[in-house]
Amino acid sequence: MENQTEQQIAGDLSNEAQAMAKKVTIIQNQETMLTKEFVEQAGKQIELRSKLLILGLKALKLHDFQDFDGKPYLEGEGAARIMAVVRGFKVGEAKFVVENITPHYFVECGIPMEFMGATTVAIGDCSTADGFFTGKEGNAGRYGKYMAQTGSEIMAARLLLGDAKKKARENAISRGVCELLGLKGLSWDDLALLGFTRGQAGAKINFKQGSQGAEVKTLTVSEALQAARGSVVNIRGEAVDCKERSVKTQKGMTSITDYTLVDGPDKIKISKWGNTIEGLREGLTCFAEKVTVGEYQGNKQFLAAEITIVESEVTDGIPDANA
Repeated sequence: MENQTEQQIAGDLSNEAQAMAKKVTIIQNQETMLTKEFVEQAGKQIELRSKLLILGLKALKLHDFQDFDGKPYLEGEGAARIMAVVRGFKVGEAKFVVENITPHYFVECGIPMEFMGATTVAIGDCSTADGFFTGKEGNAGRYGKYMAQTGSEIMAARLLLGDAKKKARENAISRGVCELLGLKGLSWDDLALLGFTRGQAGAKINFKQGSQGAEVKTLTVSEALQAARGSVVNIRGEAVDCKERSVKTQKGMTSITDYTLVDGPDKIKISKWGNTIEGLREGLTCFAEKVTVGEYQGNKQFLAAEITIVESEVTDGIPDANA
């Protein structure tokens, strides 16, 4: 019976895997048991991967890590340096999802990656609403540069989209390298033991909800329901209902619309001054921007500065900013 079980296992494996299986597999009472040799080989793999990780880190410069809201984040240039030294990474074709939330683009990039038999689909994202692209006042940065070069808002936005796609791809590769090499989840204390300190980070990025000029986090409906009162967030969800009403203000009777968004079983009502947005229908994805979390009679209230319908497009390949 034991021989039959061994043959059944071996029949599903390649010749190379069969040879390995004979070394590491023991069949006892119809159950597969681990051997001491298998455990020792696993231990050697851990040791070798640790040495490989240290080798990859030696290729980095001190500024290749960012202080990203208190956590180390490997820049794209740093990931490229690691891949140049540690050979064997396989990078597949990039696929992009672009969402146009006027006047900005939100780009997500997915790339299949492989290293030493381990695989992942690395996800990177980027937004043209980032201060790097727009400047603090919304008319400087890369956008201002392209406006000066082309004299056209449409061309400037198109060039900006190309930059955002490249940055999203760069972020995806960085995350893939970190995950496959074992860098993901390392703290500043861990990196300090390897010679990288927080004070030497290339950049420092902090997120402060509700502060003027700071990044505003985008939350799901369920996350938004847990947001602290007084915070300012963005909320994304699927529209299921909207009701327009009039309320009395100092300016007289003013229109306000209540939008109901859902995400799975979770539901939230977000209000915005003004009439119902044009083209809204049930099932469309909406983006509520700069939502202030307040309170009235003990219940949370959500008031958005803007609500827009998300338009999506899926593209393949690596973009050309000059296309």
